[in-house]
Amino acid sequence: MAVVGPVPLGQEICHIASEFEGIDVIPLFYESAEQSPRLIENYKFPVDMYIFAGPSPFQLALKFIPNSSMAYYIPFEGADIYRLLLQVYEQYNRFPVISYDIVDQDYLIEVYEENNLTLIPYFLHSHKDGFLDSNALVRYHLKLLKNQQVEVIATTMNAVYEQLKSQDVPVFLIKHTKSTIRDMLVKAILKEQDIKKKELQLTVLRFEIKAIGVHDKQAVKEMITEIIIFGQNYLLSTSIVENMVVSLFSTRGVFEKVSKERTDFTFIEAMNRKKQLLVHLGIGIGDTAESANFNAQKALEHASSNERGSCYLIDEDKRIYGPLGTKESVSYPLLFSNRKNITLTLRRLYAWLFLVRKTKVTTRDISMGMNTSERHASRILKSLCDQELAEITGKESMNQKGRPRHIYFIHLDKLKEAAN
Repeated sequence: MAVVGPVPLGQEICHIASEFEGIDVIPLFYESAEQSPRLIENYKFPVDMYIFAGPSPFQLALKFIPNSSMAYYIPFEGADIYRLLLQVYEQYNRFPVISYDIVDQDYLIEVYEENNLTLIPYFLHSHKDGFLDSNALVRYHLKLLKNQQVEVIATTMNAVYEQLKSQDVPVFLIKHTKSTIRDMLVKAILKEQDIKKKELQLTVLRFEIKAIGVHDKQAVKEMITEIIIFGQNYLLSTSIVENMVVSLFSTRGVFEKVSKERTDFTFIEAMNRKKQLLVHLGIGIGDTAESANFNAQKALEHASSNERGSCYLIDEDKRIYGPLGTKESVSYPLLFSNRKNITLTLRRLYAWLFLVRKTKVTTRDISMGMNTSERHASRILKSLCDQELAEITGKESMNQKGRPRHIYFIHLDKLKEAAN
């Protein structure tokens, strides 16, 4: 983690970042925010994550941040403004008219409303008004002060603060609270961990080769070899060949790098330029080998339904994308909208049915077997019927009081597919 900011604030961020285990902190300190692009450009070692002391250095350095690195800035939030106002009040015993820079206007409005300060005007220059460098911000604040429009200046930039302070101007530096810094670091680290986890997800690319017209064994053999070499050279993958289907096994991070974040599928287009062959590709991403394989097979089924060679992808959330590499590419959920919760329910249901070896059940059976209410069991069975995973086959015999319950037949094979 590289911390980019002025010396006092940068040191504070580095100190808090050192509280987290497994984080190596690299200080990249500047005297003014305008130096941040040069700091990024001159640092030649790989960095997983850049943390900027505020939005100004972040905006200035944005185009210099390597594509392989994540970058975040610590925003100036309500707690930071509260602390600033407390310092101002301690000195003035009242709330004067203040000129702010960079802070989010929504936070200012919220803080002023909560403290009944809405009748006290203030001035704000934010990035939405156009970026100003340190010298321009100094001139902006001094003009308001000279015209007696404000009494006090509150800046987020250390270089602006130092210049105004040297001129004996009533100025305060808006600083991040430790909790603001810590909260942002936690969010950034968790985001980075989530990205790393996704990069390691198993990705299966399943190529299906179809002969057009006369079956040319030599052409098929050459295409299989071409696909395997493609996998070895670009995806660092292992491969399995079954008849006319070649499966390559890689990771999400490698695949998305090769496909330029799923935008470049010229490799499948090149394979389909050979007139005697048609190549379809199904890509599956999953948290387990079984899930990735299942998703790849389903994606291939969608691709194979096209007359031309095409490519479809199904991710870990059972969302399908395709045909990839075309203007017609769309995405939509494969089965359910609330996929994660429903998948967990389906897996539990399938495991229980497989254990008790039952395919015919009632709401009471589901209620008892899954330790849930009959109302919830009824919703589960209705959902299964809607998805054609179950059907009503009759009613139980009347040997007890009350209305007879429906008997449902569960299609276990379909349920197993839906649960994966």
